[in-house]
Amino acid sequence: MRRRALRKFLRTILTLLLTASIGVGGYYVYNNYIKPFSIPSVDKLVKEKKKNNFSDKDDNKLELIPYENPLPALREEYGNDEIMGKLQIPNLNIDALIFRAGDNSFYLNYNAHKEWDEIGVPFFDYRNQNLANDWQINIYGHNTKVVELYDQLPFTNLEAYMDKDIFDNYKDVYLNIDEKLLHYEVVAIKILPDASNNEHMKVVFSDWNDYQQHIQKLFSDTYYMSDNATFNYGERLLVMQICHYDPDGSYLLVLCKEKK
Repeated sequence: MRRRALRKFLRTILTLLLTASIGVGGYYVYNNYIKPFSIPSVDKLVKEKKKNNFSDKDDNKLELIPYENPLPALREEYGNDEIMGKLQIPNLNIDALIFRAGDNSFYLNYNAHKEWDEIGVPFFDYRNQNLANDWQINIYGHNTKVVELYDQLPFTNLEAYMDKDIFDNYKDVYLNIDEKLLHYEVVAIKILPDASNNEHMKVVFSDWNDYQQHIQKLFSDTYYMSDNATFNYGERLLVMQICHYDPDGSYLLVLCKEKK
């Protein structure tokens, strides 16, 4: 009788341990492979905008003229002549300096003072040497899953554009360069599953036909796209890229058309 009771007790313990391990394993799989990626601060931003019924969508319009270039003072403040732009998306709380080095790797891990910093800063594609006239400007920024770093990575808030209501209501993007303040409209969102499709990395074009063919390829398979995502002669493009985690290893592209 004692042996039977002992075996029954051991079977109960083993069953409980197995159930617990399955539960823990299931929780891990759900959180790492099934649960949709979300950022608490971005979720909060989206909820607040929806709660207020996007009442601020026409606020915070920046004055285009007369233009006072803020970059010389910022270069002096940071001791860095590679500050080449200042990007603002007022309604998404994005206000970031944009740098340009001699390659597309330096500012992945260096800060505004050119000091080593693993989270880096947003930067222009080094081939964008004529920001006032290039048909396409690319800006690359970091994203993260580490909650403690969200506030240090301004481009994290670009994730808000994954919400259709945010995409539909908050279009205005402003970019200070030395020559002027550029005004863009967000016209499409695209998810690249991996780095194998790098059409968006093309920033040098032989002629207008080459650029138009590029636009057609780039705007295929978009996640969202507005009716205004057509380009007439002379209309220029801004591409903002960050890492994305749904799925892991993917990239989020925010495609913007210059407003005249």
